[in-house]
Amino acid sequence: MTNPTKEGLPAPPAPAAGPVAAGPPGPGQGAVQRVLLRFAGAITSRPKTVILVWAVLIALCTPFAFKLTSVLTDQGASKVVPGTSSARAEELTARSFPHRSQREVVLVLEAEQANRPEVRRFLVELDTAIAARQGAGEVERSSSAFTLYRDATAQFLTGVRARANAQEGGAGRGFVDREVAQGRIPTALADAAREAVAAQDGAAVSRIAGTFAAGADWQRFPLDVPKEAAGRLLAEDGTAALASVSYTAKAGSDPDVEGLRDSARELLDKAGLAGEADVHVTGELALIHDTYEKAESDNALMESVAYLIIFVVLLLFFRAVVPAILTLLVIGLAMNVSQAALYLLGKEVTLTQFTVTIMTFVMLGAGVDYSMLLSSRYRQERLAGRPPREAAVQATVHAGESMLLAAIAVALAFGATLLSPVDWIPPLGYGGLIGIPIVLAAALTLTPCLLVLLGDRFFALGRAPLSDLEHNGAVGRHLRRTAEFARRRKLAIVFVFLAVTVPFALVVADSRSTADPVALSPATDSRKGFETVAERWGDASVLPTVVVGHSAPGTVEKGALSAEGQQAVARLTDRLAATKGVASVDSATHPFGTRWPAEQVAGMEQGLRDDYVARDGSLRFVVALEDDPYSPQAAAAVERLEKVVASARATVGELDVGGATQVDRQYGSALRTSFWQMVVLVSIGVFVMLVIALRSLLVPIRLIATIMLSNVWAVGLTVLIFHNWRGEAIIDDLPIFLTVLMMGLGMDYEIFLVTRVRDLVRSGLSQEEATLKAVVDTGRVINAAGLVMAGSLGTMVLSSTLMLQEYGTGLGLAVLLDATLIRMLFVPATLLLFGKYNWWLPSFRRSRQQQASG
Repeated sequence: MTNPTKEGLPAPPAPAAGPVAAGPPGPGQGAVQRVLLRFAGAITSRPKTVILVWAVLIALCTPFAFKLTSVLTDQGASKVVPGTSSARAEELTARSFPHRSQREVVLVLEAEQANRPEVRRFLVELDTAIAARQGAGEVERSSSAFTLYRDATAQFLTGVRARANAQEGGAGRGFVDREVAQGRIPTALADAAREAVAAQDGAAVSRIAGTFAAGADWQRFPLDVPKEAAGRLLAEDGTAALASVSYTAKAGSDPDVEGLRDSARELLDKAGLAGEADVHVTGELALIHDTYEKAESDNALMESVAYLIIFVVLLLFFRAVVPAILTLLVIGLAMNVSQAALYLLGKEVTLTQFTVTIMTFVMLGAGVDYSMLLSSRYRQERLAGRPPREAAVQATVHAGESMLLAAIAVALAFGATLLSPVDWIPPLGYGGLIGIPIVLAAALTLTPCLLVLLGDRFFALGRAPLSDLEHNGAVGRHLRRTAEFARRRKLAIVFVFLAVTVPFALVVADSRSTADPVALSPATDSRKGFETVAERWGDASVLPTVVVGHSAPGTVEKGALSAEGQQAVARLTDRLAATKGVASVDSATHPFGTRWPAEQVAGMEQGLRDDYVARDGSLRFVVALEDDPYSPQAAAAVERLEKVVASARATVGELDVGGATQVDRQYGSALRTSFWQMVVLVSIGVFVMLVIALRSLLVPIRLIATIMLSNVWAVGLTVLIFHNWRGEAIIDDLPIFLTVLMMGLGMDYEIFLVTRVRDLVRSGLSQEEATLKAVVDTGRVINAAGLVMAGSLGTMVLSSTLMLQEYGTGLGLAVLLDATLIRMLFVPATLLLFGKYNWWLPSFRRSRQQQASG
């Protein structure tokens, strides 16, 4: 290892072989560079003050950064599109049928025999534990096989008590004996009935019923409990039982799913079922919760690997230890500030764990790229003979322009996500909007100040780190050969790249994506529970289609169906059930998929009626589809259901179709619409910015087109890897996520290269000479920056969450392709192909002056 401060700087290289010394910005250079010159001069004149300001800012931000997790929510992944029928259905369900809303979770007990006494004891203890939460206002309602048999018993005993009190002046015991003798009270219930007629109140009767239900054999239960109702809670093969728990708004946006899970496992041990049974908590709420928990626990591993990859790349790039450490230190400090800012923002808007994940890895990649570019440019300026402070100023001027343009492009991309109608996408945008400006500010201020204070010691502990690394050695020779190949085969290169894009485009077009929360979730307790429910009861039991809405006048009276309402609801239920693709329909007249007589509907137990008829007159129908809820067949069935529902508006009411399949359909439609809106918006913003900054019409158009090209390749490869090779589902928002982010992140390398070409053209080189030289001048830093960005974003493949795995794969591939093949071959080939037209821009001012003079 050598210390550059002890060895003299090498002689400045010849202009044709090494970096060209940049003179002070003058008339031939742009306004951005002139602003940056003044800015760089100001901060480099007071480096200690700048570093002190950052130190104070970091100290103030640290306490807030530690609080970031407190403002993150698990419920930022909703794919319900506001203003759609599924959104209206969800809102009305939450208001009128809260116990059947998205805040309901399902507890799944797996045991060899669900009717054994230990299982009954577990369900009794579970009901007691949940009742305590219900008393605290956190739980709306719960149900299980135990509550089903208990409530049936309580209803029967209440009737016995009422009849006993109406006769013989309350001599209930003798009444019960006669009723048992005449067969109107089952013998097994005689003791419970005697206790019930002597009970003080209804609560005591309920406790008596609970004691009886806990000790009875449910397979030989003495009362008539609908088999269909029991079948919804006990598996036909007797190996599983369900219990549902619905949370109130008092439980907060993130109900304590983990607490329920822990409590259930403790009760399992208490009931003597440890090692013999297993319990899971599932449902959409639990699936989202577990996915976020997994993503958070994976972050430490992903960050550690990302830092390791970046450090190795920095060591190879700088060939010195100190710049690698200082670069990571600058980014780490900026991360602290951004987390504090995100915490403050999280008090006003919805943020999720994925917000932090995306911000972390984008900041790591972009921040290191910016610092590498600036410090690399500083080394070139030193090699050109400039003293340290002037070299730092010039590096900030020239590299700063590229960094600033790239950061604006990224901010535009993330800003576009805020316009998405899909609730879960904007939280991702906040991370980029907060993180990128902060990391840019750190790179443009801290790095130059460190260079001024340390001088060439910035590159200490290395092997000839101040030599001409861009032009000498194997990398320089490779880049020169690449540039020469692009010059000689420019037309062939463009043709081959476009031809290769076609099959990838076909792969993307033919692929089928999904928003299925189960298929996209990691291996968690909730996923295991869902798979158990789906295996024994079918997907529709957890992901049903619902029809819900306000009833027509006269349909509901005092919280129950009128006679006319019964007929109208029954007709609609039959029509829904007859729709192609529908397996069964539950409603107030068909509570378990079959029609009940009018008198039985009128006497329906209140808890069951509340599932279908709300006190405010709203109606609810539950539709089980024949196919996978996320299949095209299910989507077609829901489309047919919409037509049936619309035709019943006058007789039944204003109803909306909601549920998993409908949410998926409308989410997909909104996603496609918002995808093109965001792409167009970002493209226009980037185009205008680059036209103004680069004074070119063609370069921005080609830049946007090449981003699209690398995205098609990356998405196509991701589909081939995950779907064709691994057999995994493809998340449906992968293309939009990849395209919008790469519209920002992918600009870095194009801007680095093109601004260098422009500067060389301004210095007097021809277009061909400038292009060939720019490839060599920037190739090493672009390749290294691409490895850093791909390594940072690519570590998301280590996540146990399929969504992050696909994001990491897609972004990593897109960045690698963009920084190597696209920027080193395709872009130089097109620059050489278009020649002087690269910098053509109509002069509207001159045209107006000519018109005025004419």
